This record gives sequence, C-alpha cells and structure tokens, in this order.
Amino acid sequence: DPVSNALISVWKKPTTSESYRAFYTAVLENIGQYKTACYASDIYQQGLIDSESRYWLQNELFPKAYRAGLRKIATVTPGDVFSKFYIDSIQNGIMFNSLDMECNYFHDLITAQAWLLEKEIPA
Repeated sequence: DPVSNALISVWKKPTTSESYRAFYTAVLENIGQYKTACYASDIYQQGLIDSESRYWLQNELFPKAYRAGLRKIATVTPGDVFSKFYIDSIQNGIMFNSLDMECNYFHDLITAQAWLLEKEIPA
C-alpha cells in the first residue's frame, strides 16, 4: 500500500506450516526490497499455526524483519481464543527478543491501515 508504505496480506484460507514459512520469508524479502516499516495482516482465514512455526516467526523472522526496518505490525483478527493465543505469542516474541516494534490488533483492515498512518515510525 503506497499510502501507508505498508505491506498488507489477507489470508484467504488455512495454511500449512511450509506455506506459512515460505509466505513470511517472502514478506521479509519485500520489507527489505521496499524499505517498508509497516506490515498489516488480516488473519481471519489463516487457520491454526503450529507451535514450531510460531517459534520460528518469533525468534528467527521477527529479528530479521526488525533489522530490515520493520517497526509496526497491525493484525486484523476475529478475536477468538485461538487468535488471542497467536497474538500473545507474537507479542511475547517481540518482547523476548527486545525488539522496538509496535503491535496493535483490529477487527478490520481499514482501521488497521489508519493506525499505521497515525504516528511517526520510530527510527
């Protein structure tokens, strides 16, 4: 999205562990290529993510994304117990790795994009 300088993804169906990792590897490459500090993901249809893939996202991908310039993550979620668990794992990974990244959670993509535009991105 050129307006918010954000990468945006919308999951259309549940994913496998292999597809999940391949997808986020591509997101990481795009963060570096487009020099974007913001990422929004609509996970309504993402499905359950296994613990190994969550660990990989938290401890391998997030530090690399941070070094590539990612500073804000907006997640669009249905707010059910499974999504809450996934979101908690994202926040724990960011805190555990001492990454200076902002995360926020929304019920729709428009509100998520507005938040990405809301304030200046930390350097």
